[in-house]
Amino acid sequence: MSYEGYSQFWCKNGHYWTIDCNLLIYNEGKQKCPICNEEEVRENMVDETNGSFDDDGTRIDSFIEPELVKGEKLICGNCLKEHICSCSVYKIPPKKKVDEDE
Repeated sequence: MSYEGYSQFWCKNGHYWTIDCNLLIYNEGKQKCPICNEEEVRENMVDETNGSFDDDGTRIDSFIEPELVKGEKLICGNCLKEHICSCSVYKIPPKKKVDEDE
């Protein structure tokens, strides 16, 4: 049986990024923020193996919606629309009890 998904990460400065499960290297320790090089303080694994939603449209993949605290917007050179850039700051979600047991 295979696993499909990715991990969501937040560093202490509130930067948010994701890494596909096939690209993660866990034996190297904590992941480093691609913006400020700080270590992750929160990881959430998003399991897409059986899809992201059930038949009722309820999210089943453990995704946490990042809560924007301070966003920096840039105009995209390709589509000319405003996008929130990766150096924006997000609220670090609290760990669930089950996360703390790991």
